[in-house]
Order: sequence, then structure tokens, then C-alpha cells
Amino acid sequence: MKNKTLFTILFATLAVYGCSSDDGGGAAGSGGSGGTGGSAGTGGSAGTGGSAGEGGSAGEGGTGGTGGTAGMGGSAGMGGSAGMGGAGGMGAEPEFAEDFESLDPTNAMALSQDGWVAFANIFQPDGTTYIRGYSPGEWDGTQGFSNVAEGQGGVPQGDQQMAVFSDYQNQADQTAGNRVEANTFRERTITAADVGKTLTFSFDAKRGSINDPADAGCTGTTNPPCDSTALAFIKTLNSGSFATIDFVTEVTTDLPVTWGRYSIELLIREDLEGQILQFGFSATASNNEPSGVFYDNVLALLE
Repeated sequence: MKNKTLFTILFATLAVYGCSSDDGGGAAGSGGSGGTGGSAGTGGSAGTGGSAGEGGSAGEGGTGGTGGTAGMGGSAGMGGSAGMGGAGGMGAEPEFAEDFESLDPTNAMALSQDGWVAFANIFQPDGTTYIRGYSPGEWDGTQGFSNVAEGQGGVPQGDQQMAVFSDYQNQADQTAGNRVEANTFRERTITAADVGKTLTFSFDAKRGSINDPADAGCTGTTNPPCDSTALAFIKTLNSGSFATIDFVTEVTTDLPVTWGRYSIELLIREDLEGQILQFGFSATASNNEPSGVFYDNVLALLE
């Protein structure tokens, strides 16, 4: 089992804001989270979370859809066996660490119950015109956002990983051709003690079913070719308006099928005190095209 340190302050509702893409619709759904369904399949792996956008509530459910998996083992500073911690690992106490080994893969709500937040942003087919955002609350990862996958890792990743993908439970928007951005993330409020420190967000990742031409979601799409997107992000939001302040990303759409280690960072400035900090993963898809990406050994260090 790997160790994990959870955020002390979660804002399941706020997570919803500030995640849209370049649309000016305010902030919304900054880091996405989300369930997962199956593997490969139409739901595929994770897409990408936009930026900007507006927070909102009451998303649209639906049925069908496709799940996906994703994950990624890696190197970069993680000591110990199969993942994080261990000897020669991290020097500072991590802000957050998760290798998913202690979570129940048969529980579709495992990530939600572990403190991950999910939020979706919906855009018109052009990918920039914002429609609305919604929070699924304690989501069921069978067909939407993300879930705990098994058997996708090597020795550093262990037996379980995190699969991130679009929300395929929202069939109304998927079948209408709208862009469904599903975000899965952690969040908390930035304090005075954080100012002057740098948040480094690192993780293992590898390609899942995203845009797989052999996947049923691509062979059967009504709008070929498949064009799902995925990314990892660090975001800060205004705690009053939920407008996006910072949005640092690592695009994970075209990763290799082998595991690699990736990281992004953000300096916590004085003007960010009292604002919202989010970091996590996003996947965007339409027409039930696959968007799955695998992640593992998630580590956030603030030093």
C-alpha cells in the first residue's frame, strides 16, 4: 500500500467553478474529476479540462456512454517500492500523495469518497462557446469522470491506477455533439503560510483509450475523426467570483502507451492568499468518443 495525504479543506461545490476553456464564461469546474467506466470502450480515457468557464449546478445525467481507464507509473523523485514514499523519496511532507492501492476498485464511488472532487463544463461543438457547468456531487465512476482501474501499471504503479475520462452519463450533451469537459481534482483554500512556496504537482501517466482508432467510439462516431483531449492542471480561482486566476497545464492527449513521469508547478504569490487552489486531471469528449488516460503516483509538494 502506498501512503497518501489528503487536503485538509475540500470544496466539492466550489470545485465546480472556474474550469471552462478559453471561453469567457467566468470560472467553472476547474479541475475535473469524474468516474470511470470500463476500460477502452467508447468512454475511453480522460479528455481535457478546459479553462475559464462558469460554475454552475445541476448537470445532466443520462445513460450509456463509455468508460475508460488511465494511469501511469513513474519515476521522478518517488522513493520506496511501487510508488511513493519510502526511503530516498520526498524530502518535505507532501501536500498530497496517492497511489490508489488502498482504494476499493469495486466501489464506483471510491474516488469521490476519498475526497476527489468532480465538475463538468459543457461547450458548444466549437469548443469555446460556454453553455453551463454542473457538479455530480458524490459521483458514480462507472460511466463518468474517473474511477479506480486495475492491472494497468508496472512495478512502480502497483496493482491499481486512476482512470480519467469524459462524462458519458451525460448523454444529452454527448449525442448533441457538445464538448463535455469532465474534471477530477483536489482543492483547498490558499493560506498565508503558503505564500512564497512553490506547488509542484507530479504524476505517472500513460495513454488509455483516448482517440484509439480501433475503439468502437471512434469507429462509430457521427463526427470523425475522434478529437477528445486530456490534461493535468494546477488552477487558482477567485474565491468570490470563481474566475480563473492561474491555469498551468500539461497536455496528456497524445501520451505513449508506456508509463512516464510528468510535473507542473506554480509559485503561490501573495495575491493568492484566500483564493482557491485546485490540481487534478481533465478529459473532454463529444459524440461518446473515447477519452481515457491513466494516472498514478500522484504527488503534490508545497515547498
